[in-house]
Amino acid sequence: MLDYKPSIPPTVRPSGLPVVQSVPLIMPRESAPRTFAPDASLVLVGIRGCGKRSLGFVAATALKRRFITEDHYFREVTGVTRQDYLKSYGSQEFQRRDIEVLKMMLDNHRTGCVMECGLGSLTRPVQDHLRRYARSNPVVHLLRDFDRIQQLLGLEDQAVRLFREGDPMHRMCSNFEFYNLEDRTRAADDGSPDRRSADYSFKLQEVKEDFTRFVQFITGLDVNYSSYDSPFVLLETPPELRSFTHAIFVRSSDLIADSVSLAELESGGDAIELCVDRWSPDMATITSKQVSDLRRNARVPVVLSVDTSSTGIGSSETTTPRPYFDILEHGLRLGVEYLVVDLSEDRSRLARIIRGRGNTKIIGQQVFKSFSPITWDSEGCVALYHEAEKLGCQLVRLLRVATKREDNTAVIEFSNKIRSLPDEHPPLIAYNVGALGRTSQVFNSILTGVTHPAITRSAENEYDPQITSRDAVRALFQSYMLDPLKFYISGENVAYSLSPAMHNAAYQHCGMGHTYTIPDSPSLAVLDRLGRDPHFGGSSVVQPWRVQVYQKLASKSRHAEAIGAINTIMPLRGHADGTMFPLQEQASRRNQAGRVLGWYGENTDWVGIMTCITRHLSPRNAISAKTTGLVIGAGGMARAAIYAMLRLGCRKIFIYNRTKSRAEEVARHFNSWASSQVGSAEVVCVLNSLQQDWPADATPPSLVASCVPADPDRDEPPANFEMPIQWLGSPTGGVILELAYKPLDTPLLQQMRRVRSETGRPWVLSDGLENVTEQGIAQFELMTGRKAPRRLMTYEVLRNYVGDSGRFDEKTIQARLDGVGSVI
Repeated sequence: MLDYKPSIPPTVRPSGLPVVQSVPLIMPRESAPRTFAPDASLVLVGIRGCGKRSLGFVAATALKRRFITEDHYFREVTGVTRQDYLKSYGSQEFQRRDIEVLKMMLDNHRTGCVMECGLGSLTRPVQDHLRRYARSNPVVHLLRDFDRIQQLLGLEDQAVRLFREGDPMHRMCSNFEFYNLEDRTRAADDGSPDRRSADYSFKLQEVKEDFTRFVQFITGLDVNYSSYDSPFVLLETPPELRSFTHAIFVRSSDLIADSVSLAELESGGDAIELCVDRWSPDMATITSKQVSDLRRNARVPVVLSVDTSSTGIGSSETTTPRPYFDILEHGLRLGVEYLVVDLSEDRSRLARIIRGRGNTKIIGQQVFKSFSPITWDSEGCVALYHEAEKLGCQLVRLLRVATKREDNTAVIEFSNKIRSLPDEHPPLIAYNVGALGRTSQVFNSILTGVTHPAITRSAENEYDPQITSRDAVRALFQSYMLDPLKFYISGENVAYSLSPAMHNAAYQHCGMGHTYTIPDSPSLAVLDRLGRDPHFGGSSVVQPWRVQVYQKLASKSRHAEAIGAINTIMPLRGHADGTMFPLQEQASRRNQAGRVLGWYGENTDWVGIMTCITRHLSPRNAISAKTTGLVIGAGGMARAAIYAMLRLGCRKIFIYNRTKSRAEEVARHFNSWASSQVGSAEVVCVLNSLQQDWPADATPPSLVASCVPADPDRDEPPANFEMPIQWLGSPTGGVILELAYKPLDTPLLQQMRRVRSETGRPWVLSDGLENVTEQGIAQFELMTGRKAPRRLMTYEVLRNYVGDSGRFDEKTIQARLDGVGSVI
């Protein structure tokens, strides 16, 4: 973290805009602290227009905390607005009072809050206060494109110049940094957004997801699990605990040269490694933006490394101090999931970096050149591993330039030696680099560096990866390390299922030899027979067999248990004596054939529903204690919808079903579950009829899921439901999920378009194909352990869907792929 000493304190113009002098930068002697109490308040700083207010709402929602804005608190303390205070008392008195109130806001709310700091954060007293505050609390510096800020605020060039000069001060008094990218999805005009428009909810759609993940990570909300609920779920199991994971290697110079098609990076890796290979005074901000770009497009953990031999970084440049440790410190500021440190660097300085790592995992790395006297079979290699462990590294990465093919055998023997050590030790990443090392890259199990077809470099570096994830996976199948498995969809009325198309396309894309088919004569007896085949990989299960299959499970996830329904089964394998492998080992073996001893049950329907809700829920409808949900239906999908809403924090859900007794049964199930899990005695209530008024003691619903099946099943009607108008009282609209997709344009969606047009309320409508795709993506990752190619799977669903009007044309497909066509 940088320090500063301004020679002249900033003053404030009558407009309230600080005049900022240029300041020298002084390197710190200690890395910034990034480990805090779980409820430590989070502070957002940055220049006007960087998005503090919007992202503050996002952070407060994600962390379930109170949001305090500088303007609101000033008025609460003084009784007048900041503008009126400035007019009444003048700029000097306003600045004094503003600084005083801002310090008071910070000091009086050290826990349980998200706070926004505005113009006052550019003054020396507040800067000093924030620097001390950052010793115990996360302080996030927000960045945004200056041209965009100028456009949004209508600023003159002189004002923008002052902003540019003042913004670096925020880096000096903060311990984290986030670059606020513009959303690519459509939105109402930025100058005067129409909040009644359905498009308005798209305004923060992507950045909401980006910033939610960021604040949850830096505050520790989604890390350091005491135990993983299901090792099969990628989101709940880090790459180092899975088998044959890959990290896409991208150089910062590749991104600067526009040699990377970012959108294509969504698949082909379990993490993405950004290698900083150049440095200059403006590279800190450029790196911040690159990390945000990679996070948004790849949606996997980020590994940050540094090429010390590159321009502006290497030790041969003696005119200026080497910026190596500055780059590492900046990586920690960005909250990257993994940071690579060079074990050949000064150990005491590395130790200071590691002490300030927060929730970032440190990968201690040593690259042995071809002429290095240390080989895989020397004791020096083992000693270096132990030194990295003693230094405090969470993982150790040892690489060597291969000079002969025998080096690949040697590295496997070394890896086995480390794995045979008693007690727990950091995971090891060890393989050879260069053309002769490709065999060891295929068989390394953890975070092997890979390249990607989306990267087009003009020149290759001998240390850079030469194989893709698809190459490695295909080689694992060809060498019989992994086996081609058979996957199915089981149930009635599956002839038109879109699952085979999306799963088979994904298998091929990832280099896997699996197949996904519909059994010729589907029945429970056939499923029993197929499910005992040594090459059985798993099956989707649809009505009416979910209950019967549920009763046959040997094990199930807590999600499936809470829902009381499954839609996915997977084989459980074991030793020749009939004892099953532990679940963690089952997950690592999920692409290997073997005797099936039982089935594991999971439910991905709730994942698809939750994804659709969070994607389309606008900030105005952020889930709070007052949020109400409504679920139509009482089958397996209705149960999944209720569970998804509960997981999102909704604690008041109403259910309506034509057969009231079935709705009551579902309500009893979840109320019993909730009494022990979420501390609420009654979270689900039954609505008696479509004619009754909405209950007076509950707010109108802003989350609605219609789970009425498309095809008649027993006593359930087809998907012909329409909402009673008296239930549509939410003044801010909400999200309507229609889970039926045969037909796609259901009576409910037709009705809600009319309601939206007549009332102007911003209801966002999501049709059934979106949920089909999302649950299928979750199912693919669960079954295979590989990152799903989301865009490809979505394309296959749209390309193969046949509705009443035939197939989608290419223009419609592209619109939906761009993220706007699934909401209507």
